Amino acid sequence: MGNFSISDKLILAFLSLSILTISIIASYSFYNTKEAILERTFNQLTSVRVVKTNLIETFFSDCINDVHLAKSSSDIKEIVKQINKFDSSSNYSVLNDSLVDFNNPFINEMSKKHYTGIAIVGKNGLIFQIKALKSSHNKLNQDFDSLWTSSTSNESVYIRDLTKPDSLSQPVITISSKISDSSNKIIGIIVFEISLNSIDLIMLENNPSYWLGTSGESYLVGHDYLMRSSSRFQPNSVLNTIVKTEAVDYAFGDLPGTKVIDDYRGISVLSSYSKINIPNLDWVILAEIDSKEATISIYKIRNEIIFISIFIFFLVLVVVIILSKKITYPVKKLNLAAQEIGAGNFDIEIKNNLNDEIGELTDTFNKMTKKLKDQTEELKAERIKSLSSLIDGQESERQRLSGELHDSLGQLLIGLKLKYESCLNKSKFTNISDKSLIDLGMLFDRTIEETRRISNNLMPAALSEFGLITAIRNICNEISDTTKINILFNTEGIKNTLNLKVKTHIFRITQEALTNILKHSKAKNATINIFFKKNVIILKIQDDGQGFDKSKIKLLNTNGLNNIKDRIILLSGNFTISSEILKGTKIYIEIPVEEKNYE
Repeated sequence: MGNFSISDKLILAFLSLSILTISIIASYSFYNTKEAILERTFNQLTSVRVVKTNLIETFFSDCINDVHLAKSSSDIKEIVKQINKFDSSSNYSVLNDSLVDFNNPFINEMSKKHYTGIAIVGKNGLIFQIKALKSSHNKLNQDFDSLWTSSTSNESVYIRDLTKPDSLSQPVITISSKISDSSNKIIGIIVFEISLNSIDLIMLENNPSYWLGTSGESYLVGHDYLMRSSSRFQPNSVLNTIVKTEAVDYAFGDLPGTKVIDDYRGISVLSSYSKINIPNLDWVILAEIDSKEATISIYKIRNEIIFISIFIFFLVLVVVIILSKKITYPVKKLNLAAQEIGAGNFDIEIKNNLNDEIGELTDTFNKMTKKLKDQTEELKAERIKSLSSLIDGQESERQRLSGELHDSLGQLLIGLKLKYESCLNKSKFTNISDKSLIDLGMLFDRTIEETRRISNNLMPAALSEFGLITAIRNICNEISDTTKINILFNTEGIKNTLNLKVKTHIFRITQEALTNILKHSKAKNATINIFFKKNVIILKIQDDGQGFDKSKIKLLNTNGLNNIKDRIILLSGNFTISSEILKGTKIYIEIPVEEKNYE
């Protein structure tokens, strides 16, 4: 795994921090908004429930008041007396309207209301219908017995829960009360019937613009967990649909409140529930709306928060990248400058326009670079001085040895040879074999020639007497004559007049390169080219030998190359060497020529 840059680390750190911050803020905003919307929805449901509760309780209260007014009417009591005059062979039969004189404006007006039936039952069991009762059809005697008993035993009114007379009729609610004469004796009961439609007018809401939306509803549930008002979603639900949910249980437990539950359809809803206060009716009221519809705005807000978070994230990403680049750019400049210094380039100065710690570091770096440059130049000058002294010493020693060999040893050998030739003329050596004398003479000649060669190699006379070109040509010819290597020497340009030291260095460089070719290259051909230009001398040396691997040059004996490098350094030149296995070697050297190098 690659190393992370400072810029990458800064970007990663800032992004991690921004992601964490955005996530916390987005989550906090979302859940706070969600709680606020749910609370608002529950409050709306509770408001609907309270309104509906008040309406339904007021409705039944008005009905009870109507019953009280009706039973207290003298006209009603007179009708009961008329009913009780008749004998009845069967209980709870309907009396013919023509047999009773009835004309009560109050009751007639009341019959026009929401009541589906109004009737008076005498103590003889006969029924006079002011408005026909729905429950009288196919009614069993025991039902009227129960209604009579409950009504006469109750001091106020008796409300009988929804009942269904037959499969074809709508359920009805019966409100009844006893009728007493002036002596407080029970002479009959009055019965009012309320249809389911009257309940549904209050409870059922199909307007989507209302608070309950398209999936909400309010409804009533009885103690048997059956619906007492029509469902918005299921037909014929009254007394047929079972609603046994958590909300209903809490409401019957007299624990009103709000909760997210699964309703009678198995759908998750937000529910507000409580018990309803109507005499003789054990009902609860619920106002509910589907969770999906209630949370539409929540998830819309969630999507907006996600979109805004993504936008902020990319905005932060751009800002972080710009800031990280701005922060790390000076550090990168320092790093690149340090690499240049490591490569030996001290001519670097970083511009600084910062007033922070990085600016101080840049100033310190520039001072360090200048100091390193000065120290390096001093070391380089000292090295060149030492190297020059060493090489000058070597050249002086070679010159001395060359002179010694030429002037001392060479003269002694010549004198010895002359003495030898003089001795050959004396008769006392005539007994020596002629062949031995000849071999001895040839040995003197070879020794004198080798001494001259060594003396010439140490300090070639042609270099000082005839110049650089002649000296190099002589050494090339000598190697070509004594070895199997064909050396081609070429020169171009005006031959600059150089001082002896420069000529000596160039000669030694060429001599060292030729020596390397002889020792290592196994070449058949070599080329030496010298180009004299206005301010530079170019030296190209090339062979067609076996070459070498430059990556392994440190493992080879490179004394020859080191000597060449040292002399080029003294001449302030530069050189490159290129080589490939079986493709030979090329050496390219440039030596600047200055006026001080001229004679």
